[in-house]
Amino acid sequence: GQASKGETVIAANPDSSVSSTTSSSASSAANGEKVADPGPAAIDVARRFAGAFVLYEVGRSDAKVRSALHTTASPQLARELLRRPPRLPANVEVPKAKVLNVVPGPRHGDTFTLSASLLRVGITSELRLNVQRDEASGEWQVTEALG
Repeated sequence: GQASKGETVIAANPDSSVSSTTSSSASSAANGEKVADPGPAAIDVARRFAGAFVLYEVGRSDAKVRSALHTTASPQLARELLRRPPRLPANVEVPKAKVLNVVPGPRHGDTFTLSASLLRVGITSELRLNVQRDEASGEWQVTEALG
């Protein structure tokens, strides 16, 4: 259907041809829980963070995972995650989740909440990621991850 002026349409099919020119008008409507699209760069950062996070949470924090966390997360979040690795149950292999998709959620000021759908052993769960633009570099970074 057609969206009325000021309404944001989120397509279920990522390959559909939704114009990205509406993102500037959608992101300027920062009133409460309105869904706003931060754009493909923020979603890409969230997807890369989620991909590293699902490895991190099962204890696989090799150099590649640490590097991905450092390049996608705020310095503070990366430090917190790497300083306190997750405690895993003894003698049990925790299955790694697969990142299915990342979709935009509500905006609060300059913070966008994105939702990453994870699939683990046939069960889906949500990882909510708050992203903000770094003031110095202008790059998007994940500032908070809520499982």
